[in-house]
Amino acid sequence: MSDMIQVCHAGGNSEKEGKPVLAGCLPAFLRWRNLCCALALGLLLGAAGCRQQGEYFGKVDPPSENVLRFNNGTEPEYIDPGLMTGQPDGRIAALLFEGLTNNDPRTLQARPGVAERWEVSPDQITYTFYLRRNAVWSDGRPVTAQDFVYSWTRVLDPKTASRYASQLYHIANAEEFNQGRLPDPAQLGLRALDDHTLEVRLRHPVPFFLYLTSFFTLYPVPRRAVEEHGAHWTDPARIVGNGPFLLVEHRTHDRFEFRRNPRYWNAAKVRLERIIAYSIDDNYTSANLYESGRVDWLPGSLPAEYVPPMRGRFRDFRSDPFLAVYYYLFNVTRPPLDNPLVRRALSMALDRRAITDELLRGGQIPGAHFVPIGFPDYHSPPGPEYNPEEAARLLAQAGYPDGAGFPRLEILFNTLESHRKVAETIQQMWAKTLHIQVALRNEEWASYLKSRNNLEYDIARAGWIGDYPDPSSFTDLMESTNGNNNTGWKNLAYDRLLDVARREADPLRRMGLLQQSEALLLQDLPVLPLYTYASNALIKPYVRGIYATSQDLHPLNEVCIDRRWRERPGEEDGACD
Repeated sequence: MSDMIQVCHAGGNSEKEGKPVLAGCLPAFLRWRNLCCALALGLLLGAAGCRQQGEYFGKVDPPSENVLRFNNGTEPEYIDPGLMTGQPDGRIAALLFEGLTNNDPRTLQARPGVAERWEVSPDQITYTFYLRRNAVWSDGRPVTAQDFVYSWTRVLDPKTASRYASQLYHIANAEEFNQGRLPDPAQLGLRALDDHTLEVRLRHPVPFFLYLTSFFTLYPVPRRAVEEHGAHWTDPARIVGNGPFLLVEHRTHDRFEFRRNPRYWNAAKVRLERIIAYSIDDNYTSANLYESGRVDWLPGSLPAEYVPPMRGRFRDFRSDPFLAVYYYLFNVTRPPLDNPLVRRALSMALDRRAITDELLRGGQIPGAHFVPIGFPDYHSPPGPEYNPEEAARLLAQAGYPDGAGFPRLEILFNTLESHRKVAETIQQMWAKTLHIQVALRNEEWASYLKSRNNLEYDIARAGWIGDYPDPSSFTDLMESTNGNNNTGWKNLAYDRLLDVARREADPLRRMGLLQQSEALLLQDLPVLPLYTYASNALIKPYVRGIYATSQDLHPLNEVCIDRRWRERPGEEDGACD
């Protein structure tokens, strides 16, 4: 899924009135950001030097209510699971909806959700899911097998224009239906055998299919609400869900508020009464809210400068690598980026280690490969590493010696200070090595995604988090029919390799085919990989049940607030009052 990031308002009223109170940084923080950020960093470093090692960053008093407050990092593009693609959108959807399976909070292994059990045919092609009879929508209606047939067909319907429709291409005839080559949805490999039995027929064995059934694109949506209210069915007063929480309030660019859903089939094990998810794209504001005790969890929304002094100093700081890649997109439909020599020159002119180790310093792993580090039995082929002399030679070979005649291009990025810093650094590296000039263009999250999707850019930053623990979650992204490709790049040989890999039953041969596809991608370079992400987060010691995971996913329905945390500090598990 696309990584996050976006807009907040600071200062003003109390949290109860809907706006968080900032402690230690006044509204001038936003008017004089650079000065205040420098002062805040200085105060942090000074405080860190004075505090005893092993203490926590900021206040550690649990909230008076049984509520979890966290920063979601941005205003989501969509609340509709069938349309969303981003991580902040997915966090909201996981509170409101549930798929056939859900994820174990420690391991992310698929476990029974709406489906209490399932059977798989010997050839691994047909899955039969048996739905819980006590799984109901928040309006009291039962969740049925027909709801899943409707919801998945809706995602695949070309009229829906779901950018994540390819998540369902493993289903028989799904790709043909989505691409308009098969008009009859009755020919999809989906059948409701009765109200509580769903049969899914795949094109080929899919070893990670049960992971997909817990992914937000495959959540059910309520047909009656969708057809009655259209695009407004996700408004707080109209939305109907089947997940552990209900949407009570949504203030755009401010916050979402949820309360426990008493009709959820597993409501007895949901331990939080409320959740507040703020939409704050300014990491300094976010860190300030955490330090003042107004936020309990910051999942990956820390200023880069804060990470080094926090590492090993504060017990509530966590840093873990996960399966995600930070990269740039090339719009290959626009010259001179339609020339692979130019793209390779731009890649080889970048010192990735300087970006990760000197600029970001957050534990990121530099690399010119597209599939991130961490998959067993998979090793990425080498990409075009830093070589300024070769970069200059390639640009000259492409017709732009010493940058002469090279048009002025533009880097598009979404709102976040670290994205700006990376773009500025790349801008400087290209100017120094290749003597070319690029401009910077910042857009808020939803506009940025639309510009990318419509190919209204030259070069754009991007990030991708694995949707399931398999390299194909990344290689499939660049398939010509994938709605999240966003480059205009189409390569039939690449598509064929992916198709053969999907049909390969031998795991090692399948990994070899995926490696071949990535090698082809790194040869043609419609993307410019920069590094594998690290998750740098802050979590209060009284919050139990949030674990480090390989995909930086954190189911919240089993999280609780432990008011006796001082009796067992440092534990992620524990009984809660």
